Amino acid sequence: MKNKKKVKAPKLRINPSEHFLVKGLKKAFDYSAIVPIYIHVSENLEKIEKNVNMEMDIGRSTIIYSIDESNTIHLISGWVGNRKKVA
Repeated sequence: MKNKKKVKAPKLRINPSEHFLVKGLKKAFDYSAIVPIYIHVSENLEKIEKNVNMEMDIGRSTIIYSIDESNTIHLISGWVGNRKKVA
């Protein structure tokens, strides 16, 4: 059996705002963008500016989020499509 390298993932919490949840239900946007957000944040946590709104666009949906000092990902808003072409 090969030696497996243990990877310690950062402790991240995801906190959707009420606006994000309601908008997501009304517009039925694709929540799969949450996965790339989590991966991006976990890989770049030390480089990401805190308390600044950022945008993750996966083509099918766009999510606005921020990271706070306690490494919580705040899901702020979202919509179907991207800024260039909203579905």
